[in-house]
Amino acid sequence: MSYRDKLIVATKKGIGFPVAGLIIITFAAIAVNLLPERQALISIFIATGSVFPIAMFISKLFKVNPFVKFPPLSNLGAILAGVQIFYWPLFILVFNIAPAWIPFSMAILFGSHFIPYGWLYKSKAYYFIGIVMPSLGCLLALLGKEISYQYTFAALIPVYAITIGLLFSETNVAKPVVVKP
Repeated sequence: MSYRDKLIVATKKGIGFPVAGLIIITFAAIAVNLLPERQALISIFIATGSVFPIAMFISKLFKVNPFVKFPPLSNLGAILAGVQIFYWPLFILVFNIAPAWIPFSMAILFGSHFIPYGWLYKSKAYYFIGIVMPSLGCLLALLGKEISYQYTFAALIPVYAITIGLLFSETNVAKPVVVKP
């Protein structure tokens, strides 16, 4: 078994992170429809910071270790996750110039970051979310700023749900697997 295959089995394709994403996207969909724009977006920014701890909790529930070490691929997974920090200057700029476009920009950037995980985890689920999420963000943007703002996050909920379903079908999350490096 290759290191990549061992990483896939041990981490169960990082299942905790899309589940955490679903929770945050659901919160975002509610926030943009119930709160004033500025308050909603600041709340969403803060909520995105909880993706990692939520993912860790979900991973523990599934008896998954997302930090199993199989260098260099486990290092690559960390780099792919860490690159998202560089999206934040763009979100801050959009927030200051045209805040209604934040859901669109999040759909594009957060969605496309999943594509490399398709390769890393040999996963059609990650390719699915990595392509559909930005595409849906673009489609809703074509319908106008107000539609994009109000409905993008809500439209992403089923995308996350389908992705999670696909990941469950690609892995056997119910059974803990012990893989030694």
